[in-house]
Amino acid sequence: MNKKLAMLGLGVAVGSMMLVTSVYAGVGEAPGYEAFKTAVKQTATITNVTRQVNVSLQDNGASLLQVKSTIKTGGTDHAGSAQVNVLNGTNEQQTIQFYSQDGKQIIKTADSDVYKVIEGDNAPAKFKGHNNRNHTADPEVISEVENVVDALVGNLKNYVTMDDAAGNGKEIHFKLSGSQISPIVNTVGSLVIKHGTMAKDEPMPTKANTLGIDLATLRNSLPQLSSDISMDEVEVNASVDGDDHITSQSAQIHLSGKDEQGAEHDVVLRIDMTLSSLNSTTPDTVDLSGKQVENVKFDDMSGHKKWGDKH
Repeated sequence: MNKKLAMLGLGVAVGSMMLVTSVYAGVGEAPGYEAFKTAVKQTATITNVTRQVNVSLQDNGASLLQVKSTIKTGGTDHAGSAQVNVLNGTNEQQTIQFYSQDGKQIIKTADSDVYKVIEGDNAPAKFKGHNNRNHTADPEVISEVENVVDALVGNLKNYVTMDDAAGNGKEIHFKLSGSQISPIVNTVGSLVIKHGTMAKDEPMPTKANTLGIDLATLRNSLPQLSSDISMDEVEVNASVDGDDHITSQSAQIHLSGKDEQGAEHDVVLRIDMTLSSLNSTTPDTVDLSGKQVENVKFDDMSGHKKWGDKH
């Protein structure tokens, strides 16, 4: 949509990568480490599943953000649906519904009766080509990524505990704090947070330019840390079934730092995910008959969208 929105997406992607790296950083080359890696890779291959993903963010004990989402993927023809509820620290709520059906992407927010439809033929050519590609992962690339992750682990070993569970399942747990957390991860994570804070005064896209989603409210809910930023603790619990699928996982990360006024902040990020209805999920769909519909078109040259007529 625009460069600032793209950078926000990049920040989320980098943050997610840092979380995964942090998760790996303390568990060493032990049976639990290998079991967790296998489960992560095996879970990533699931194409038909229902995911419940909840995220909460606290700063000095006060709630800043709560996100509750249900994501359903059908595994065929890119079918899927999602409902996302976002509540910030001032009790402003957003509810967003997504549908991927019949070659269309449909978005509706709770504060509007309009369904915004992105037709597949209207997407930029580079995205159309991307969607049609074979997404089979290159085993050599996967191996190289694993080598990088393993290198970050260093000599830290046996921080993971693994217990047997019913049905040949496993319960995996680890908790890292202080010097157990990789210095590289801590440094890069601090840089990501700093850059996010530096951009807080830059204008955000309006709701009209983000399909009705209020990104400014989300950004303003984040803690504004600018110095002495540190990742203090990471704790992860995962339940793995007999087929090496992660059926539930929770992660809790403690961050500390100071804002521009020198005030200290203790930030806690918690992520909970559960998987259900493996290979038996049917995504939700919407019948647009009689609904207010707005077709969204994208300019292939500039990437800025043009709006079609309501009908």
